[in-house]
Amino acid sequence: MMLLNDFYTLVHHEATPGVVKAKISIRRDHRIFDGHFPGLPIVPGVCMMQIIRELMEITTKRTLRIAEADNMKFLSVINPDNNKEVEAAVTYTEGADQWVVNATLFADTVTFFKIKATLKTA
Repeated sequence: MMLLNDFYTLVHHEATPGVVKAKISIRRDHRIFDGHFPGLPIVPGVCMMQIIRELMEITTKRTLRIAEADNMKFLSVINPDNNKEVEAAVTYTEGADQWVVNATLFADTVTFFKIKATLKTA
């Protein structure tokens, strides 16, 4: 895991077939925020994608890669000063060594990120 236990920690993870729910805590003092952006920390979009991939790796117990990203929407910025904890909701269908994922990162009524993607075994 690239970001887990470094950029963010897992507060809660619950997986049932086809569904993942999680809550993460973002480390405000992480070095990523030194450059993205000084004085106004914003979680990079690539980190949001990586968080979803890592949640699926935890769920499937496999190393995965994003094979396709059909649709990504960055709807609001995640500023760890305002949103230290963020929730993830993931639904997925499983095929032969691939998972079609619909995922959202949010806090309360604010949706930060949505993605529809296909993950495959790396």
